[in-house]
Order: sequence, then structure tokens, then C-alpha cells
Amino acid sequence: MNNTHFKSLLNRDYLISRPVRIANGQGGWAIAFMPLMTVPGRLRPASSAEREVALQEQRAITHVFYVIEGWGIQRDDTVEGDEVTVRVQGVREPSRADHHVEIDCLEIQKATKEIGS
Repeated sequence: MNNTHFKSLLNRDYLISRPVRIANGQGGWAIAFMPLMTVPGRLRPASSAEREVALQEQRAITHVFYVIEGWGIQRDDTVEGDEVTVRVQGVREPSRADHHVEIDCLEIQKATKEIGS
């Protein structure tokens, strides 16, 4: 597959955020997610075979995110778009092609809001 054809498949923009430590005001730390960049990509549900391989490697995945190589996305970053937020579990460069990466992700379930908050 040539690079131009691959880029045409990256038809949505996704927000990439990275976890950072912030002071919690009580002498400790909390984790917040700092938005880093918006990148064109493609997010698809993981197949049952991909999920099984990931479980054998001691990790769970629900989605695979495709993006052009070089954005610096790393484990524990979040990817948000298409009404889904996922956390990066691992980054793979298929066939060492040097033009895109496949990123294994785990969906983050949205917390329900308390009534009256």
C-alpha cells in the first residue's frame, strides 16, 4: 500500500492527551490529562484475534488506532474522537515500514454524573 493511499484512510481528527502530575493542594499529586495535539487517524474496534493475542501478552485492548509515524504517541496517552476515548496500551510499527504505526488501545468508560452535582 502506498503512503498516499494510506493517508486517505485517515479520515478523522483525534485529540491526543498525555497524563501529567499536578499538585492536589494537600501535599500530594493527582493525574490530569494535558491536550497535546490533534492528529488525523483511524480508530477501529479490535478483532477477536487481536484481543486474544493482546491477552496472551498480559494486556487488554478494545480498539486499534492508525496514524502516520512520527507523532510521538506513547503508552498511557489518550486518544479522543468519534465519541470514544481510549488509552494507549502499546505502539507497533508493522513491518518496519517507517510510514505508519498501529496503536493498541483500551476504551475508557465514561463515568456517570451524580444527580444534583
